[in-house]
Amino acid sequence: MSLNCPSEFPAHHKEKQSCPPKTVGMIFDPIMEDHFSPQGHYECPERVASLVSKLEETGLLASCKRLAPRLASDEELMRVHTREHIAKVDGIREASARNADLGGVFCSPGTPAAARMAAGCVTEAALQVLRGEVGSAMAVVRPPGHHAECDRAMGFCLFNNISVAAEAALRFPGVKRVLVLDWDVHHGNGIQHTLEDNPGVMYISLHRGNGFFPGTGEAHEIGTGSGAGFTMNIPWPKAGFGDLDYKAAFDLVIEPVVQSFLPDLCIVAAGYDAVEGDPLGNMRLTAEGYGHMTQRLLGVCGGRVVVALEGGYNVRATADCAAETMRVLLGGPVASLEEGEPRRSLRRETKDVLRLVAKHHQGHWDVLSGSTFDLRLKRYFDEAFRRLPESSRCRATHGSIEIYV
Repeated sequence: MSLNCPSEFPAHHKEKQSCPPKTVGMIFDPIMEDHFSPQGHYECPERVASLVSKLEETGLLASCKRLAPRLASDEELMRVHTREHIAKVDGIREASARNADLGGVFCSPGTPAAARMAAGCVTEAALQVLRGEVGSAMAVVRPPGHHAECDRAMGFCLFNNISVAAEAALRFPGVKRVLVLDWDVHHGNGIQHTLEDNPGVMYISLHRGNGFFPGTGEAHEIGTGSGAGFTMNIPWPKAGFGDLDYKAAFDLVIEPVVQSFLPDLCIVAAGYDAVEGDPLGNMRLTAEGYGHMTQRLLGVCGGRVVVALEGGYNVRATADCAAETMRVLLGGPVASLEEGEPRRSLRRETKDVLRLVAKHHQGHWDVLSGSTFDLRLKRYFDEAFRRLPESSRCRATHGSIEIYV
């Protein structure tokens, strides 16, 4: 498969280039707060309670259409998970800080309903967008799902909410292609493994690599079988990457490929644990950075975007980032990513990461192949270097700093 990035979208996709303001849906059910650890945990009910309160306090919730929450059906879950795994989750009756039958994931008597509700809400949000009931939507859900494999729970996750929703979307009349963009700081191993052989789904993940949990998601993992080329991993090699690094990934790699893929729907695995101040991520994204990525996705999907909560363990920062995401979904202006602040710096390593991603995908996407991409990459980083103050430019030349400011 070799796809060229068209100069313009085909006729039936032209509407995807503009994003007129449309109704934004919001889906949530407090039953998901009944899933908790008896010993306390980062992945706590306060994550969603605080987020919903933030949307209320800022007036954003009043601007949304509330969607009716529902449980995922057996049929929907079985498109992704084994019957045995579903029965295991449904059979939880007691609280446990580390349930051995569920890969060490904590649980409580309210876990089965919460897990089904999380998967059902993301799926319903996707279907409501495809029906045209809302233009885009946010699903405020927990437990998260992107680590859940077809036959086991993992990493706070029980059912794979995103994969269940993507499979449902592909069965909607007229839908041929679904983009899943995962900006959680952890690689979504479960999403990748449950969808990596499906050419109807493009999975793109920006995450910490180099052995960071769960240890998957290297650049050479590009999908299997007929799905080869439709999995794209962008692994940051260490802590500290931020807004301009993610922007560079969108500018140079993500947006050109997505414009070639022409998705009918985008589902965002919206983990907010890459924000500065998260206790697990140790990255430097800001709320404005998440808003910028949201705007970019609205621009390539005709506004048909579903944002589904995944990680994010600084409760206040997660709420702030989700509120910024919602503000952009509602048509609010996107804050400028001002250069010059240390947290908004473009790291040298980003160039190497994106070059490696392109190397592994150049046989599948023409926009990443040959000298044209190399030239774009060089010009992009040369321009970043040119904008450095003279004193910093001298230090950068001698290798004593790690970032382009």
